[in-house]
Amino acid sequence: MHSRNVKNKSIIFIIVLIITLSALYWKTFNYELIWDSKIYFKQNPLFTEHTPLWAAFKQSFLREPLGTNIIDFYYRPLLTASFMIEHKLWGLQNTSLRITNLIIYILSLIFLYIFLRHQSEKKYLPEVATLLFALFPLNVDNIVWVVGRSDLFVFFWGILTLLFLEFFVKKGKYHFLILSSLFYLLGIFSKEAFLFFLPVLFLYELVKRKKISIPYHLANTTITILFLVLKSGILGIKNLRFVFSSNIIENIKTAIASLGYYFRSMVFPFSYDRFLPLKEIVNLKYLLLGILFILLFAFLLYKSKKDSELIIPLSFIIFFVCGHLLLVYTTLYPFKLYARYMMIPALGLIWIFVKFIGFIEEKIRFSLVFLIILLFIPSMVIHSQSYKNELRFFQRANRSSPENGYILFKIARVFSERENYLAAEMALHKALLSKQRKETAMLIHLHYADIEFRKADFKKVFEWLKRIERFADSPDVELATLMKFQIDYKKALIFICQGNIQSAEKLLKENIEKYRNKKELYNELFNLYIGHNLWEKALAVEKIAKEQFPSLGNLDVSQKKREFDSLSAQEQMGFYIRYRNFAKAREIINTQAPLNLDLKIFLSKLYYLQGKEEEAEKMINGILLEYSDDFKILNTLGNFYLKHLIRVEEALFYFKKSLQINKNQPEVSTLVSHLIENYLNKLKKF
Repeated sequence: MHSRNVKNKSIIFIIVLIITLSALYWKTFNYELIWDSKIYFKQNPLFTEHTPLWAAFKQSFLREPLGTNIIDFYYRPLLTASFMIEHKLWGLQNTSLRITNLIIYILSLIFLYIFLRHQSEKKYLPEVATLLFALFPLNVDNIVWVVGRSDLFVFFWGILTLLFLEFFVKKGKYHFLILSSLFYLLGIFSKEAFLFFLPVLFLYELVKRKKISIPYHLANTTITILFLVLKSGILGIKNLRFVFSSNIIENIKTAIASLGYYFRSMVFPFSYDRFLPLKEIVNLKYLLLGILFILLFAFLLYKSKKDSELIIPLSFIIFFVCGHLLLVYTTLYPFKLYARYMMIPALGLIWIFVKFIGFIEEKIRFSLVFLIILLFIPSMVIHSQSYKNELRFFQRANRSSPENGYILFKIARVFSERENYLAAEMALHKALLSKQRKETAMLIHLHYADIEFRKADFKKVFEWLKRIERFADSPDVELATLMKFQIDYKKALIFICQGNIQSAEKLLKENIEKYRNKKELYNELFNLYIGHNLWEKALAVEKIAKEQFPSLGNLDVSQKKREFDSLSAQEQMGFYIRYRNFAKAREIINTQAPLNLDLKIFLSKLYYLQGKEEEAEKMINGILLEYSDDFKILNTLGNFYLKHLIRVEEALFYFKKSLQINKNQPEVSTLVSHLIENYLNKLKKF
């Protein structure tokens, strides 16, 4: 009867847990994909082509870095395979990706609950520890941040590995050890950090059995070594390169401050910095917190001499914290410290906390736990809301690190995607003046080139690209493959706009030879030929591209030719503009003489888009002479420069002239004041 009651209570607890977590997370399911989640799924051949599942085992997780080639690749084939399976079953949707993450998390919590029931005679410990960990705000990052699934897998496979080791300890049957090693294998193929469980497993069996099964631990060690060899062999990379300061004191300060950052994130998860650059962590606050962490750990280690139950949760903390601490001495980019890495150490800390509150009177203990839960839940909601869109995500990061160049660059990217180019330029300018690594500087330069391309200022685009290429003049810098691709691709786009067909064709073909996995190049070469009615050449590209990328259904020369032949002259002009053949579009406009005002402005726009700035300015100056006293036309010219070319100074010139003629224009006056105060003056202050 007692056994049945315990079982019923366990089932009720699990149901309540599932309902609670579902209620807390359901609003996050539709949130945008953030940062590397978006990068990972966007235009990834693993998800855009009919790629076999085993391809996940033949490449890195992130494939290629931006910036310089100093970043080691991650090898997480089972994580990649899980996304591929989702893609094949129901497609990669924001909602389904996060629901899957939550399911993995809930299953992990159920196994954690079962595991903890074997760890203590105190009846309340499994429920309280599982509940507090389930609602721990730090874990939000690994559920809502889609690629945080890697850490969820570490938790999932790790608990199963320990649970089946516990079954072996209790029942002595060796098939449990085999299953435990199998879960260890699945874990390490999900994320490299799983290897930190290796010493935890050794300690666990030693504490529980007072002896160890050498074949079991030897098998796990062999799995680890084979994984690292396989990773290096398949990807052709080296493992992380460690870079230590020549000053030993500085190395120690870095380690202690990093401990302080992780300790602060775990003990006060209500408000924490999701990630920070290392230079902002090495300060007095984090140094003191790091020292406190060491003292607390030493105290708990001392207590474990009399209470061996402390050893396992302490091992969760020490091995995973110290393992991730090594990352601060690597060349990882852009950040080396992430609070979400502390999932397993946080579990150890909660386990110890729940164990110690067992000495408190039951009513007080219940009240304390209830109070913590009341604090955890709103913190979870607040943290999850920062994932609603990418702008919120990086604005929160910017509050933690307002001068960080990489974060400002990412904010600029988000503003550009939203077509708020002035705000993007402001963020870029601030980022450019901040201290940043070479990789970040190159990304900032590259995005500045995008902004200038949007302004049709091709001269400045080339200047920014040349600045990036100058980084490669340094003997210690090698431009990453993706950075080279971006530079060459932008050059080809400029040549297309300028009507330099031979240069554009040559560069695109050369790039296709170098970067065969880039769909953009095939698309752009195809569009180049279509836009210039080179149908035979377009047909050849279609054939090659579809062999490489079967999903490129939009490359259909026959259909494009039929569409073009059915177009009127006016529609053909739109066709040529769409394919950046601005010269041909201008020819069609010039046949419509005499040109009215709208066509003249439109023609000047085409001149700008073709890079013929002098001709464009002549056209605009002609309009100015003709309508010099018409404030409405001057406003039209101002809006043309502001909305179509994002050129603020030129726009202000015409708006100010309009106000000189007619001061009674409150909207124009407000716009001028806004542009001066919130754009020009701020740029000067920077």
